[in-house]
Amino acid sequence: MNSTFRFLSLLLFLLISTQIAFATEPAEVLARKALSENAAASSAAIEELRSLGPAGLQALMVQYAEQINARIANPSAAPSEEWQRISAALDAVAQQRNSYIAGLYWYTDLNEAKKASKALGKPILSLRLLGKLTEEFSCANSRFFRTVLYPNEAVSTVLHDRFVLHWQSVRPAPKVTIDFGDGRKLERTLTGNSIHYILDSDARPLDALPGLYGPRAFVRGLLNAESLFKSLAGKTAAQRSFFLRGYYDDQHNKISAAWTSDIEKIGGTVPRGFKVVKSSDGDALSIAPLAVT
Repeated sequence: MNSTFRFLSLLLFLLISTQIAFATEPAEVLARKALSENAAASSAAIEELRSLGPAGLQALMVQYAEQINARIANPSAAPSEEWQRISAALDAVAQQRNSYIAGLYWYTDLNEAKKASKALGKPILSLRLLGKLTEEFSCANSRFFRTVLYPNEAVSTVLHDRFVLHWQSVRPAPKVTIDFGDGRKLERTLTGNSIHYILDSDARPLDALPGLYGPRAFVRGLLNAESLFKSLAGKTAAQRSFFLRGYYDDQHNKISAAWTSDIEKIGGTVPRGFKVVKSSDGDALSIAPLAVT
């Protein structure tokens, strides 16, 4: 009996010692090590910070806030060696090129995003794009997102506070190379396409924002989708299906009514058979395509 107790005590001691030995260093320590000139030490620290999720990126943002603010204030300045290391560490942890502006953490593993969504009670915003969000020449849409849309204060706040972010490359972005014949070459992407899916915690699609959006419209779409996500909490499969049908019908009506209003404003003609039923206060009640092709 005593020998068994001693064995178990020793085993417990070894387990605790092992956990301590492999315990993750504080995030602020890792943030400093991420810029080490020792490539192996830097890579290991960046990997650890990445594994910490958004907290790992936040540690880097706080540690190098002064340099980040200076870069934002003077983006055309020649990048120093220190800034190049800071930027590379930020992008590797965030998994987004030029991440220092918006400070957003992106999952690239959907299963990890699902775990975070369930733990935090937040919907998943899943970007599907051509190329990768870490590349300079990902598709044109995604370059717009990371340079104009995501850095917008209202957009970045909603994304950071209300969503779990995930991106997935559908295929490489198509590129064209122009050879000037004198050793110079110009390489650019031809086009691009993208869509932001709003998913629940089981990665089931709830809504989608395809293509390009301005900040105000993008935030409006995000908040509508977040409300939908919250409204579905605790509902049975049948209730969920019924609720979603009503939501999609309502969204279709609103979009069609707005489209009709825009056509009328520019003096265009609404297609034959297209009818908008409105309430007394002007809200669209239903859209009736009377002549479906």
